[in-house]
Amino acid sequence: MKKRNLKIPVAVAVILLAMGYLMYTGISDTGVYYRTVSEVLNQAAIFDGQNLRISGEVVPDTIRYDQENLLLSFTVRDTENDKVTMHARYQGVMPDAFKEDVEVILEGIYNQYDNLFNATILLAKCPSKYEAETPQAQQASQ
Repeated sequence: MKKRNLKIPVAVAVILLAMGYLMYTGISDTGVYYRTVSEVLNQAAIFDGQNLRISGEVVPDTIRYDQENLLLSFTVRDTENDKVTMHARYQGVMPDAFKEDVEVILEGIYNQYDNLFNATILLAKCPSKYEAETPQAQQASQ
């Protein structure tokens, strides 16, 4: 009778441990940290050839898009220090929200010698037009 009473708590414990393990691995795989342009350039030798994710702003007048070959090249700058920049290249359709001075997140491989980030994923943050209007802006529009 004692063996039967132990089977249920042991089975429940095994199921809970399995669920906890799956949740932990799922969260750690999708929770990718991104680096700033300054962080990458300050440790360029470490990040050279590494697959990583960076965040920065698109520098005005640097966007070049070859629509026929779907090749986008531009310069991205650090959000804190706009003097720190790196070139970026992305092969694919240009996102609608992508434009000058927009914050972007790039995922790909950094090449130290060319100061070039070859992006495989390009995400443009939504423009500020989706943010709530300030009371001053609401009064001005009336």
